[in-house]
Amino acid sequence: MAMPGRGGILTCHIEDVTTLYASYLSFVDNGALFVPSNLEQRLGDEVFVAFTLPNSKERLPMSGKVVWINHKANAHRPAGFAVQIGKDVTGQRIKNEVERLLAGKIDSQQNTYTM
Repeated sequence: MAMPGRGGILTCHIEDVTTLYASYLSFVDNGALFVPSNLEQRLGDEVFVAFTLPNSKERLPMSGKVVWINHKANAHRPAGFAVQIGKDVTGQRIKNEVERLLAGKIDSQQNTYTM
């Protein structure tokens, strides 16, 4: 779950590869990551999130645009929003690491938090 940090920075810890798969929006230009949260967001809002990916303690900071919103949680999809991964150096580092962790799984038919 995303937690508000200091100065409006959200943190999102993705514990395992299954959760990462459910959180990754590969169909968005340059990808996006879903942030489970009850915080109100609107499409196009700019947000700053520090992600922790599976098997890592390092927080990877990323600013991006909100490109997806789940307003209400249901059995398979938590409330929250997805942030588009930037094309800057930091964004590319995050995208490369996500895709490395999801190698061979990106086009799977498993349920995700968005579709």
